[in-house]
Amino acid sequence: MMRLDRYLRLCFGEAVRGLIGHRRTAAPAIMIIGVSLVVLGGFLLVSDNLNAVLERWRERGHVQIFLESDMTTSQQQAIAAAIRASPEVESFRFMSAADAAAQFREDFQELGDLLSFLDDNPLPASFVITVSEGSRSEEALVALSQRWGTMSGVDAAQYDLQVIRRLELGVNALRFVGAMLGGAVLLAAIITTANVIRVLVVSRRREIVVLRLVGATESVVRGRFLAEGAIQGLLGSLLALVALYGIYKVGVAFVTAGGGPLVSLIDLHFFDVFLFATLIGSGVAAGLVGALLAFGAATNVER
Repeated sequence: MMRLDRYLRLCFGEAVRGLIGHRRTAAPAIMIIGVSLVVLGGFLLVSDNLNAVLERWRERGHVQIFLESDMTTSQQQAIAAAIRASPEVESFRFMSAADAAAQFREDFQELGDLLSFLDDNPLPASFVITVSEGSRSEEALVALSQRWGTMSGVDAAQYDLQVIRRLELGVNALRFVGAMLGGAVLLAAIITTANVIRVLVVSRRREIVVLRLVGATESVVRGRFLAEGAIQGLLGSLLALVALYGIYKVGVAFVTAGGGPLVSLIDLHFFDVFLFATLIGSGVAAGLVGALLAFGAATNVER
């Protein structure tokens, strides 16, 4: 029985020579695998970074208490005293209506000028509260918001997790769309790879017959084509990673240059080891599946 290392060297050596000799035929399959993985990887990259932003936002544990416009000084002092006395509070600060308008202009520079066209500042004064780490569960934040929201002079109380839940729905929808689009293009890549390898099998009909006549096993005959599919998938995934890294660098420059209210929460990163392996594995798997589908042609070669 042929040793595994020798078998792999034989299969991959023949596969590399075959792909070099038929590079014009193999190039479309590699390109389509690359494009499909760019689509799939792009959605994975965006959703992974958005998840990281949401996680950091969740860890802040912020609750904001919006005050009524006609609130009295004594009511404000009573609210501040109640917040200060709460053991769940790590820190808090008062934000006047003027401070809120200034913050809005800083965070949304394109929209900040709209406030100058209004007779009155529509943004309310508020207390911005950072809850201690042990009280940042959703149940604890709900209880705190309900307790503070019923105080005299308070218009509403909102905690970050209310916004995070809505954003998480959007991230999950983005991931689903990416999986659907990437999967559809990846299916096209598999079909293209199968057609390419089928062409290679047919073009080597005489060579395959000779190999069988001299005693080559079916695993050796087919192993080279499986190796060709795996190599095509690997090259396509590497091509996709290069393209995605370029897109990532452009995206980082755009986001950091644009500023915005979430910039302080954003710590953009490229693929971690798991996603990197997922993308490479998807490309190799697409090539292997394409090669397996092409075996219909291989089994029809005359023995």
